Amino acid sequence: MEVALDRDQHADTLSGALHDLQLDNEARRRLGGSVIVTRDGPFVFVYAWHEQSAEEAERVVKDIMDHEKLIGQVRLMRWHPVAEEWKDAEESLPDDEAAVAEEMRENEEQGMREAGYGEYPWEVLIELPHVRDTFKLAERLRGEDLPVKRRFRYLLVGATTEESAIELGKRLEGEVPEGSHVGVRGNPDDMPLPAFVNLAALKPGFLRDLGL
Repeated sequence: MEVALDRDQHADTLSGALHDLQLDNEARRRLGGSVIVTRDGPFVFVYAWHEQSAEEAERVVKDIMDHEKLIGQVRLMRWHPVAEEWKDAEESLPDDEAAVAEEMRENEEQGMREAGYGEYPWEVLIELPHVRDTFKLAERLRGEDLPVKRRFRYLLVGATTEESAIELGKRLEGEVPEGSHVGVRGNPDDMPLPAFVNLAALKPGFLRDLGL
């Protein structure tokens, strides 16, 4: 989801409100765990795991904008892996991308199944420069029997303890492609964390936590 606000200060307000937001269990379920938020000047970008999650995030964002009297436009976007760019969610995929569309549908269904964090109370979150970077790294980590979820430019790797998550984060920080960021976060189902993980203030180095 792309939110274009009329000024940088309004983007600060929206980004901060999403970071601090406390949601009920139904909203968390519809969001499918946490939703990643980034910003660039007056633009706020919300990355959701599946269509239902994106629609719930859109509702939350619009409610905040109405409450805070923020002026801007909200657009639901969809990633086109062949073109490697975001396009309007209502724009249909070309016929020759039918296989890609089917893969996207399967990924969406998988996202619904993996909506929760499962048995992993901690995660290492890796932000990569390009979507194509996620495939090779995810395959390598799965080869190490690590539980990995791939979400656009992000990989989420499950860990059983904070110590193991930090150790893995330290290791991966030296192995990820240039321009990547590595962070550690706890399971919001196990601790009072916001459902929106805000990457707006992310600094290089895994010790910069993501919403903790």
